[in-house]
Amino acid sequence: MYPTSQKWKDNIYKNVQCVMNIYIDDVLVNPDYIFDFKKGGNVFDEEFALGSTPSQYIEMQLYKDKIPSNPKIVRVEYGILINNALTVAEVNKMLVGTLNGIQVKSLSANDSSFEMIPIGIYNVDDYTDNDDNTITIKALDNMIKFEFNYDGSELIAQNGYATLAEVAQDICNKAEVELRFYLFS
Repeated sequence: MYPTSQKWKDNIYKNVQCVMNIYIDDVLVNPDYIFDFKKGGNVFDEEFALGSTPSQYIEMQLYKDKIPSNPKIVRVEYGILINNALTVAEVNKMLVGTLNGIQVKSLSANDSSFEMIPIGIYNVDDYTDNDDNTITIKALDNMIKFEFNYDGSELIAQNGYATLAEVAQDICNKAEVELRFYLFS
């Protein structure tokens, strides 16, 4: 769960203006360049055990010449309007396109009128060059980086013990992912 502001909570159940930003290697993709977008997840394919975590994936098809060559990272964000005083200039900053038959808006610049939450950062796993000048990208979230056997002996050797927070931070450092703690009230 991502910590949202009180304005988000006040507006989420109203008829809200929504935006979705999809970045490939930190370049915002116009929604009109995306033919298909799917998000899914894999949960416990082999066995359910304490500490098991689901993995998310995305798959999308888009114009080949509209994205960076040899993409590495896909980032997806979703946001809602929290300041109802949109100006014409703010509306004009939005990229409006159609994705799977649904009108989608993206912000071409940071806009404090919208509160954005991250949906995920995905690592490109498969890149298929199609015959029709499109590509299909399959990307997995950072959970794939945790597919290694962890050895915390170095961490414990420093002080003779380690807290759970220190172990979690050490695992994330070795997987090269960011660890965030959220406090909810």
